[in-house]
Amino acid sequence: MKRNFKYALSDNEGSSSIASRNFIVAHSTATPNGEACAIARNMKNGINTAQTYVHLVIDDKNIYQVGELGYVAWGAGSPANNMAPVQIELCEFTDHKRAMKAYKHYVNWLRWSAKKYGIPLTLDDSKNRGIKTHSWLVQHGYSNTDHVDPWQYLPKIGVSRAKFAKDLQKGFSGANIALTK
Repeated sequence: MKRNFKYALSDNEGSSSIASRNFIVAHSTATPNGEACAIARNMKNGINTAQTYVHLVIDDKNIYQVGELGYVAWGAGSPANNMAPVQIELCEFTDHKRAMKAYKHYVNWLRWSAKKYGIPLTLDDSKNRGIKTHSWLVQHGYSNTDHVDPWQYLPKIGVSRAKFAKDLQKGFSGANIALTK
């Protein structure tokens, strides 16, 4: 899946600070059946008012880049935002086939991002580096928000913590979920 830059922030939008390489943050949108293009467009259009955005928004067909990879994004709260070179939103679908296809893309992009920034492919462990859910960041004092994503969604599509952790270790292959930069 090739990144679409249609809703990427311009040079004068978002943060100009480089993020440290501690976390890749796994989010989900909490917007049932919201398409990646609509979520990314809302982030781009609301940057001057809502000041909330992530780097990548993924659904079953598309991936939109909003924030510049490697730089701080404003999606996980403080201090996590400064510690995450990539934050990724998973679009939520009630159609199980769409949900699982989006999930597979999400996992592969989380893996790619972690490898790109030398971050371990561990999920929500006690170490201060790895792939972390927004929920874990809140529970461990890395976020000043009250979000529980993606755990309000993943169990609904049959993804347990153990499955998510295993999938992050192994990834997925196949033409329908190919990773294209």
